[in-house]
Amino acid sequence: MKHQLRMLAIVLVGLLFASASAPRLNAQITNDIRARIDHNFIIGNTTLPPGEYTFHLLQDSELSAMTATNDNEKLSVEFVVRAAIDTHTPAHSELVFRKYGNTEFLSKIFEHGSKAGVEVTETNREEVSLAKHMQHPTEHIEEQQ
Repeated sequence: MKHQLRMLAIVLVGLLFASASAPRLNAQITNDIRARIDHNFIIGNTTLPPGEYTFHLLQDSELSAMTATNDNEKLSVEFVVRAAIDTHTPAHSELVFRKYGNTEFLSKIFEHGSKAGVEVTETNREEVSLAKHMQHPTEHIEEQQ
């Protein structure tokens, strides 16, 4: 009986450590992300101009939709996202773009201090065409303060 209790205690302690060290995958982005973007960029099939943007995860969307709102021109675009995990924990919020020449497509968003973020799921027709013509994108990461 003592051996079984000892084994149970070891298993429970192991589970406690495993769950405490696991990244929070369901947290995704909890706060609005404010970003200054100095170039045109594309989300889905919408091209947005440079400017100050607020990225907001829509709570009623089961964490699968976001909006990007331009603060100056009051432009807004809604887009579909899914969970993404970064390879590192960013010190600042990050916007990740796929860049083909001078054309940049928003790809992922990560909030500072969390490996869990979101990835844009909508593919732009222009990006599909660029990829078909054997152009390979470079990844462009912009850290936000």
